[in-house]
Order: sequence, then C-alpha cells, then structure tokens
Amino acid sequence: MAIKGDYAQILAGLPIPIFGANVAVTQPTVKDICAFGEDKFLSQVSIFLNLDSFTEKIKEGNSQLEMLSDFQIFMTVLNEDETFSQEILNFLELIFPNYHVVLDSGCIQFQLAEDGPFIGQINPMNFETFCDTLKELFIPFNADEVEYNPANDKAKEIAEKIKQGRKKRQKQKSDGENFSMYGTYVSCLAIGLPMDMNTLLNYTPFQLHDSFVRYNTKLSFDLYQRVATMPMMDTSSMKEPHSWLDDIYKSG
Repeated sequence: MAIKGDYAQILAGLPIPIFGANVAVTQPTVKDICAFGEDKFLSQVSIFLNLDSFTEKIKEGNSQLEMLSDFQIFMTVLNEDETFSQEILNFLELIFPNYHVVLDSGCIQFQLAEDGPFIGQINPMNFETFCDTLKELFIPFNADEVEYNPANDKAKEIAEKIKQGRKKRQKQKSDGENFSMYGTYVSCLAIGLPMDMNTLLNYTPFQLHDSFVRYNTKLSFDLYQRVATMPMMDTSSMKEPHSWLDDIYKSG
C-alpha cells in the first residue's frame, strides 16, 4: 500500500494531523496497546476501516436507513448503544490523549479541556481521511502477505514451513487460541536482529510493521544474493526479490 502521508513523520512516531479536523492522532506504543488490549485495539481499528460491512446488516430490511450514510448510521449506533459507545470512546481516548473527546449526535467533537470550547471534530467531510490515517498508522500492510522468494530447494522448504506457520496461526485465531501479532513481531525481531525486546515494545505499530517487513525483505534479498553468487548455480528460473533498500510501500 502506498503511503499518502509523510513517511518520515509517521516513522518518527510523531502526532499525525487529520486534514480538516484540526486534531492530530497520537501514535501509541506497542506497550500502550498491550495495556489497552491488542485484540480490543485491532477490533476497534477494524470497525473504522470496514464501516460499510459494519452498517450493512443494520441497513437490511430498513428502507429509512438505506437513505443514511455509513457515518450517520455509525453515529446513531454510538448514541443508542452505551456499551459500544464506551468501547469506541476508550479507543479514541487512547489515540487522542491530548483532547477531551465528546461523542455528539452527528460528529465526534474535541476539546482541549473538558469545560473548554470545541476546537475540532471528525464529521462526514473528513471521516474518510481519518480512516485512511488509521490504516496507514496501524495496518500499513498485512505482513502475512509478504512474499518469500525461495532460491533453492532448501529455501523452498523453509518458505513452505513459514506459510504453514501462517495457516496454523490463523487457525489458532479462529479456534479462539491466544495469539498476539505484535508479540510475534517483537519476538522475531528481538531474536533475528538481535535487539532488546523492551526497545521494540516502545515502538509504534507503524515502526514495528516497517521493521518487520523490511527485515523479511532483507532476508529474502540476502538469500538470493548468496545463491546467485555460488559457482555453478543457475538462477534463471528464480524470481529476483526486491532490494531491501527499495520503497517497501510502492505498488507492484
């Protein structure tokens, strides 16, 4: 996925302004998210990124709701379902810690202090921009889609084991077994780089995703280079991986 925002600003872990909303998203650390609850956090992100799916079932059989936008239905549910409203509010307070968040009837309002004036809002005009920002910060790409390019039979065997591991993790998730995406990334990078685990836990999700994918890209690239420079090795049937120095977000 191509990054629309300022890559360096996002990678630096700085607050990211929402165009037209007059507020900025604070990037929580992985440790912050673990304290909040990783599954809960990713579930809330998923609601914003898949709002059409969320509202589709609500619209079924109700001709009046068909006339409303997904954002309008979302705000209606927020104002009618106290439990759902509190869950969304907790999430917004995590990513907007410098503001007092108010779930109004038609928009999400922000104050610098609880008794102060409203200084910004998320509304139908900027909601898509807000969701795009959430995607870039927290789900820049699915690391499970990173391709491994086997350079020989042994590498192919390793790649197959990696893919089998992915399927196993997905099954564990569907069976209700405990699995942490961020925990797996931290553990892999701590051993593979190597790097102090506590340092990685203080990364933002974007920094962790970025490091994990670039590290995997480097592994593929280095393996290809080693095999390609071996005497008597025919690499004509091998797919040359992208250089790990390239832009890992560019399409194609």
